[in-house]
Amino acid sequence: MYDDRAPPPLDRPTLPRRPAHDTVVLVAPTYFGVRYRINPYMGGRVDAARARSEWDRLRRVYERYAERVVVLDPDRYGTPAPGGADHVPPAALPDLVFAANLGFPTADGGAVVRARMATDERAGEPAHFARWCRAVGYEVYDLPGDVAFEGAGDAVWHPGRRLVWGGHGVRTDRAAYDDVAGLVDAPVVTLELSDDRFYHLDVCFAPLTESTALVVPEAFTEAGRASIDALFDEVVEVPLAEATGDLACNCHCVDGEHVLLAAGNPETERRLREAGFTPVPVATGEFRKAGGSVRCLSLTLG
Repeated sequence: MYDDRAPPPLDRPTLPRRPAHDTVVLVAPTYFGVRYRINPYMGGRVDAARARSEWDRLRRVYERYAERVVVLDPDRYGTPAPGGADHVPPAALPDLVFAANLGFPTADGGAVVRARMATDERAGEPAHFARWCRAVGYEVYDLPGDVAFEGAGDAVWHPGRRLVWGGHGVRTDRAAYDDVAGLVDAPVVTLELSDDRFYHLDVCFAPLTESTALVVPEAFTEAGRASIDALFDEVVEVPLAEATGDLACNCHCVDGEHVLLAAGNPETERRLREAGFTPVPVATGEFRKAGGSVRCLSLTLG
């Protein structure tokens, strides 16, 4: 693991390559709503019909650009057995729709590291995801101890390479990456997040391709920015107003060209076009009320 205090002594072209992860997992918004406040964006009454319409549109867009899209029905795999710490029915988990936080895939894509949520409100979610993973053939790894690790919300694969970027400081414990690195068999470059507005790495850091990343500069320490600059040839900056307004950086470059992002971010779209990408704006306003957008709603597996 490489810490936040200095750029990692890594050279991207010499990093081993890894297979592409081309399965996009979405969780149906059956029970989505805002019933508590665990990040600074949460608040407001959710229009359930509009949320479903937005989610359906996002699913269709993913089906247009992604290799494979899988939808998890929160009710399909049942509820863990009563008496266990994970016995929480899906109806009591309004944030289960945010698939990114449920786990993190290994380099070869054949297994996942199950998340361990930092908040009591979301603690029951990973059990449902693990049941689905086992049912469809993924091996599930659990972290030892009691460290918090919020899956692909904070752990992000470098496109095409065997390298993980690990956000920590708000939801995920830095110590989690000691074990994550071993389970996924890849080095981790940690990035400290000290501003609650950027409570997960995926709201301020989005690798678009092997050589280009979209970032919110204000989210990182000077050393963190140096690490990013050291391993990407081009860094496209997201304006702070759009990063905290409509979560512009919580986006997903599906195929190396098309970038799915929240609608209403014209300056970020302009900068993406200048960098050679095609923005695909998608309305996610109802999910913004819970602090999430495109990338929070999806998890990419092998």
